[in-house]
Amino acid sequence: MASATNSSSMRMKNEKIILSLINREPISRADIAKKTGLTKAAVTIIVEDLLKRGIVTEERAEDFAGVGRTPILLRLCGNSTYFVGVNIRRSSIIVGICDLLGNVISEDSLEMEKPETAIRGICSVIAEKIQMCDIPKEKIHKISVTTPGPVDIVSGCILNPPNFNPWHGINIKNEMAKYTDIPVILSNVSSAVAASEKYFGAARDSENFMTLLTDDGIGAGIFVGGKLFKGSCEIGHISVKYDGERCECGNIGCLEKYASIPNILKGTGYKSWNECINARDMGIMTLEAEYLSAAIVTATNIFDLDCTILCGALSEASDEFLPVVSEKTLEKMILKKDFKVLSGAVCSQTLIPCAMGLYDFLN
Repeated sequence: MASATNSSSMRMKNEKIILSLINREPISRADIAKKTGLTKAAVTIIVEDLLKRGIVTEERAEDFAGVGRTPILLRLCGNSTYFVGVNIRRSSIIVGICDLLGNVISEDSLEMEKPETAIRGICSVIAEKIQMCDIPKEKIHKISVTTPGPVDIVSGCILNPPNFNPWHGINIKNEMAKYTDIPVILSNVSSAVAASEKYFGAARDSENFMTLLTDDGIGAGIFVGGKLFKGSCEIGHISVKYDGERCECGNIGCLEKYASIPNILKGTGYKSWNECINARDMGIMTLEAEYLSAAIVTATNIFDLDCTILCGALSEASDEFLPVVSEKTLEKMILKKDFKVLSGAVCSQTLIPCAMGLYDFLN
């Protein structure tokens, strides 16, 4: 957790730090002061404002067994803030809305069309759902759009994701601004998956972790010190076979060239990862674990991670596979520590982009 400051010029930063603490779990004002270093008076000023705006509520702690008065705990108020999420995938588009607590209140699937038509349709659905759900526009934080990477999160431009050619060079911020006055942010879907697991899934208790999104390609999102790593994170293009095949990126032996679902199943007769798992094909599972563990250990050596979460196709039917990946990963680690390989817990395709809206709200 970042250190807070009592400076009035840092009021917004301090508010976000306090909101991040409350988002983790209900907490008292006194504990906020202890954790942040803020004075009790500074905490009170910010909390009173949050109460007035309806972003947080107060309630007495249940089952309190300590000495003294029962603590008054602060909780986030779900209907105070909403996030619109747009997940533009290669085959379809998911448009949804969730509240501050991660409750999905609307979700629609749209067919993939050419960008101009798709963007117009997305904005039309957003306007319709906001009206249908009776959400005041001032309660909507932002529209968060996710696409395959790479993307330019500053300009809002989709760069050149593989097999996503019609969307190359599309500035999603500028294009959506033609149809909506709600601010738009753009993120790589791999980063959004990491945020969704942090706030709603398997990484709630972890400050340093990586999500490994494995489907047609391989992407990663990394949190370090509780913050999303925003630099280049092309884990799929780590070389795991120095004398291997040349990847489309130009490198030799890329992880994606061997461990993406189509490539690991090539020539096996299996049509999906689930089929392989159901057949208990230990040969394929062990080979996949070898490739993935090499990348996991490389990332852990750089970022000092304590957890990796397998998402996408590998999060399904994972009971057979997780122990194999864990074993191969621990075998390769230089520093032996309590490292975990877990399965992703977020299933909603709306929560993935909305999680980036929540991350923006809290940071």
